[in-house]
Amino acid sequence: MWNKYGVVATLALCVLSIHPAMAAPSKSVAAGDSITMGFGADCTRNKYFWDLFCLLGGDQPEHSWFDGDDNSVESIHDKYKVSTPSMAANKNAAESGAEMLSGGDNFSNQADRILSQSNAADHVEVLLGGNDICNRECVDPANCGEPLYTDGEWRSAIQAGLDKLVNGLPTGSTILLGSVPRVHDLRAAGLDKQSGNSRVDCESVWSTFGICRIATNGGTMNGESFTTRYNGIATAQQRYNEILVEEAVNYNGTNGVEVIAEYTGEDEVNAGTFQFGKDDIDGGDCFHPSIQGQNIVADIIWQGNPDK
Repeated sequence: MWNKYGVVATLALCVLSIHPAMAAPSKSVAAGDSITMGFGADCTRNKYFWDLFCLLGGDQPEHSWFDGDDNSVESIHDKYKVSTPSMAANKNAAESGAEMLSGGDNFSNQADRILSQSNAADHVEVLLGGNDICNRECVDPANCGEPLYTDGEWRSAIQAGLDKLVNGLPTGSTILLGSVPRVHDLRAAGLDKQSGNSRVDCESVWSTFGICRIATNGGTMNGESFTTRYNGIATAQQRYNEILVEEAVNYNGTNGVEVIAEYTGEDEVNAGTFQFGKDDIDGGDCFHPSIQGQNIVADIIWQGNPDK
């Protein structure tokens, strides 16, 4: 068990030092969820019925941190194109609502979609895990039938996708495992956001649409207080990210494929430690990254990218 932050950070840095930066890939693809699909990124209000039309529009792929082509977002693809204009990119495998573990759009199934594309990718960026927390109902298995996933369940889901990718991607490819975001902090960001905007009511939208109830419900749920759930989610989220590092180390070099975890420990800035503020989340569901938030995700993931 690697529970000491220094050990995790050291492992991640060792992997990076052993495998120096490579030339930019020819084709980059993403496995992801609604964050990758830019869900609700430019929505700013939700208080009145007509404000919700933006939120009900759902995905905004043009605002994606990965390959969004709107000029308000400098995506990963935009960053690559500065030096490699011909580079291709798509997020066709990603799907809003996807988990790492469960459902028809899980990591394993997204890996199948990536490998079925006609032109083989040589770079894959994975950003999953928020829904693996948000779709659960309690921290303690004694309190509900859908508790937070165990370390073993999470690890098996990562392995299921990586098994396929390292055996199916061309030799010399890279897989970047992005960190699980701190969904447990988004309630505080939402409350801060609504306190300064009369056209935003985050609590109402969270309750009406059942958005990540385990993290946004401020009361008792399945016998657990918000504090109990917050602490339990924080522990699980950190451990999930540590397991990403462990599995990156285990798979790195398999069949000539480089596997890197973007998480570098709790003392470093990465997608798993960044705390979204009120301006980093949209005003529609007060949960997904705003355009500003999408830019931040792009910058942080780019920071951990070995192929840049």
